[in-house]
Amino acid sequence: MVRTSNLISALLLVSACQKPPEASPAATPAPEVAPVKTAPFSLSVLQDAAPSGCTWLRLESDGRRRALVTVDAACDGLQLAWSADGKHAAVRDPAGSARGPGRVWTVDLTSGQGAAQLLPEEGVTDAVGFDSVGRLVALTAHTGELVRRDGAFLFEGRRIPLPELDEGAGLAHAYRLEAGAWKRIETVATRGDADAVFALATAEMLVSSTVAGDPDALVAQGLDEGSQEAARLDAVVPHRGHDVFGGWARMESRGGPLFAWRTAGEQTALMMPVRWEVEDGHLAEPEGLALPAQSLVRAMARGDLLLLTGATQVRVYDLGSRRLAAALNGFRAARFWPEPGSLVPHGATAESGQP
Repeated sequence: MVRTSNLISALLLVSACQKPPEASPAATPAPEVAPVKTAPFSLSVLQDAAPSGCTWLRLESDGRRRALVTVDAACDGLQLAWSADGKHAAVRDPAGSARGPGRVWTVDLTSGQGAAQLLPEEGVTDAVGFDSVGRLVALTAHTGELVRRDGAFLFEGRRIPLPELDEGAGLAHAYRLEAGAWKRIETVATRGDADAVFALATAEMLVSSTVAGDPDALVAQGLDEGSQEAARLDAVVPHRGHDVFGGWARMESRGGPLFAWRTAGEQTALMMPVRWEVEDGHLAEPEGLALPAQSLVRAMARGDLLLLTGATQVRVYDLGSRRLAAALNGFRAARFWPEPGSLVPHGATAESGQP
């Protein structure tokens, strides 16, 4: 399952293995390349707000931009979910703040109105999402202060049998937001692992959640170290600009293969350098990419468009011509704006090796 925590772990890995970059990624200048025209597209992005906080925006390929909501939380780590009809969304702050253990903002995407809501107090919220009729749901894991007796949890007058392997066992709860308050709608016993909340039947009913895979994310397949493709990439890129342990990975798109370095470990991430084949057949960095050597990279594609992002850099390419279509800086967590009906339930994860 692709989870937001993968990005945090990958960032820690890179920082542990590398000296800090000399310049901030945000300072990367916009590439001096004339963009090519493409079919219209929309992007979802986050932008640091002044003097603090984060603004969620929708950017259009014609230059229009719409600020949807500004929240008093850092952009790093914010998670998004959309209702199936595309009319409502949720912005989750899993880190919490002085105001509470964690918050979620519900946003009416038609009116642009947003409202903050504390997450459920019982347990730790692992995911927030929407069910098929657009109701907001929170899934929480509850492992502390539970009463056990005769092979069962005693919870609010109920006996909930322990799982067969009860080491680390706990409870998982599902809550639905109704009239501004969280109503518990399901409780089950779990084995207490990282994905315990997905033992809830409610989890299967979510059409979108804050831990779902991005349907546009390209799938990354690692290349064998001794393969012909890996040797070709090593010859073209003798100096990667970092010494992060990992190997080359390949992603397929309509425009042919895309290559990037991939960190090693249980939670992998893509990073620079990035290469693809250009017209004369040799491997080159996509024009105008210009990301720092130690930058993590996300790769997404929709139709004939490729989206590559760094920490605060956004690049859109036309896959047919392999030309740069848009270059933006200062935006985080960029992705294609979801189309109604294209949202991914929690179980449809993208094994992309991307954060």
